[in-house]
Amino acid sequence: MSLCEICKTNAVRVHLTISEEKTLHICMECNNNLTAEFMGIDLEPFEPGIYEFSGVRCNKHKFDIERNVNPMGIGYEASEVTEDGRPGFRVAVMDSVDCNQQLLLEKLKAKIKTTIFKRYLKTEMSPYTGKQIIIKKNEVAGRLEYNDENDKFPKLVIDGQEFSWEELGRMLNSYEGFQFQLKVFDITDDIE
Repeated sequence: MSLCEICKTNAVRVHLTISEEKTLHICMECNNNLTAEFMGIDLEPFEPGIYEFSGVRCNKHKFDIERNVNPMGIGYEASEVTEDGRPGFRVAVMDSVDCNQQLLLEKLKAKIKTTIFKRYLKTEMSPYTGKQIIIKKNEVAGRLEYNDENDKFPKLVIDGQEFSWEELGRMLNSYEGFQFQLKVFDITDDIE
């Protein structure tokens, strides 16, 4: 792991080209500080790192939360840290550069709690097919992720679990003849 050239503590996440001869290899927080200084923004104190939340049946979910400052605004992103490295839950919020950063962080925490408690799938036993995962209440929402095993089709992450398009197709079999609507949202948008 390469360490940030400025703080010499955190892992490199940003490669910032200063000139043809000079590129800085820095962590996200040092990048945020440079961006804020360049834009004349005062950043409120924030400690990036692992935060823990309780979910369904008091299951613990650990999220790596970091801040992102850019000319479009200030954002916070939380990615669930899973034991096996598979994609889990991920949520983000963003607001203008002059927003109340503490309120924005609280909005992220509220969004995490809502996300880990909302379930679109359930497991049931069928006398014909055995254990199967089905869609609850005729609605499913999730996230598209890069699929390093097959770059022609993204991975689907629903309820913090990874699914293939084939698996989602099996869940949709019982809806044959129905209509459907597919909408795509930015990760910072709230899905109702």
